[in-house]
Amino acid sequence: MSRLNVLMLNRGFSLTGGVPRVLLTYARNCDKNRVRLHMASFKKFAAPMAEAMKQTGAEIYEIGDSGYLHPALALRRILRKQQIDVVVATSLKAYLVAKLAAPAKCRVVYWIHAIALVTESRFKSAIYRRAARRDTLIYISEFVKNAHSYPGHLGRSEVALNGVEDFLATSPLYDRTRRASLGIPEDALVVGYTAAFIAWKEHRTLLTAFARLANDHPEMHLALIGKGELLEATQEQARSIPGGERIHFLGLRPDARELLGIMDIYVQPSNGEGISIAIIEAMLSRRPIVVSDAGALPDMIDNEDTGLMCRVLDADDLAEKIDRLARDPELRYRLGERARQVALDRFGAQAFAERITAILEGERR
Repeated sequence: MSRLNVLMLNRGFSLTGGVPRVLLTYARNCDKNRVRLHMASFKKFAAPMAEAMKQTGAEIYEIGDSGYLHPALALRRILRKQQIDVVVATSLKAYLVAKLAAPAKCRVVYWIHAIALVTESRFKSAIYRRAARRDTLIYISEFVKNAHSYPGHLGRSEVALNGVEDFLATSPLYDRTRRASLGIPEDALVVGYTAAFIAWKEHRTLLTAFARLANDHPEMHLALIGKGELLEATQEQARSIPGGERIHFLGLRPDARELLGIMDIYVQPSNGEGISIAIIEAMLSRRPIVVSDAGALPDMIDNEDTGLMCRVLDADDLAEKIDRLARDPELRYRLGERARQVALDRFGAQAFAERITAILEGERR
């Protein structure tokens, strides 16, 4: 059987974005004897991501981000020249552009990573449901499938959990000596969170919880990695709460994974996730984890086995779970070790790549 010629289309390929990293993981781990891979972006590739993609053997293309028609025309030229069999789109705009561009013999698959991006408005929902009626839809979790499934869809529906490479051998975690360069005492107990500063990531709830722990845990520091529209508001909140001087805003970091090494506890209090690459990386790094019981997070962390779960939007419950871990190093160790074992089994890169390839091979005409 000949190799399947696949093009994956994403909005952009930054070094730190979750979807680009998932696509890179697939490119590194897919069977090159079965798939010839191409990656296309509306926006310019970040230089390190472009280089990483090229090292996998994938061809890369930039088609521009001006509306729908111009990118569709650029994409159509690529699809015809490269004789692409399947286009995999990872956002609603990418999906619609692919539908406009694809020749009759080219299949279009929508790989849905968003929690409910296409169902947040009636207009988007109507377009999505009409366009996707006969196409294959890949969901990154059962939660995302439930959010996007609809009566009348006649195509295939598949769930494929995102995979993460076991990076510890090639990208060792920082040790505690790196803390000094970040303004964090080496002997501190560090709680960390990597997320964009947007409303549903719930930094506000985390800071409220931290303020309630500040007096009982003067050794506790909070490290926040990321950027976003609510960064300044969150910094203002930090200046107004007890212990705010122990909250560190580290910005958008290409070494976010390595920085897991300076953290004693990892938290994810967000109000819903489709699936979280940051949590999987924390699991692989043996961090004890606290997550909210929202979205797909309960499907990722087994309460009391691979982490602790708190009620979403409940700062008191989040503070109680962090306090419990802060006072019990043996519990932190046990949860961290178990988290790594489960992450390797549940979110392994090879199994993930095989699952995606098998789904795409089902698109052969």
